[in-house]
Amino acid sequence: MLNLDSIIEFSHIYCVAICGVLVPMNVLASLQPIIFTALRRPKQEINLIALVASFYALMIIFHVGSWFIVGVVRIQTFILLWFASCCLITNTWAIIHGSSMREFIQFSQQFLVRLTKSLTLQNQEISPEIK
Repeated sequence: MLNLDSIIEFSHIYCVAICGVLVPMNVLASLQPIIFTALRRPKQEINLIALVASFYALMIIFHVGSWFIVGVVRIQTFILLWFASCCLITNTWAIIHGSSMREFIQFSQQFLVRLTKSLTLQNQEISPEIK
């Protein structure tokens, strides 16, 4: 049978290693549904990738929960909880309503292109080339 005390103890002993692995894996895994949605990949692929990415986010939430169980309430636990929640929400968004995510990505891309062009033009007007 699974002993909760040993799992919590493992989580506390190897906290730095767990966070050192789960945080980058969560970032990379949560970027994949966003990228797949922007590339218009099939819905089944997006769902599969988002479910795998959600696993990493849930692992971080469980790890933070193990610290809350023993009464450790620090800024690190809240940052990790916020980070994992954001990744989980993003993955859920990709699964439930990928079309609105795709529209948001296209809007953001167009906004960044316009902003870059505007800043480039302003920079050229401020410092004319010296020949």
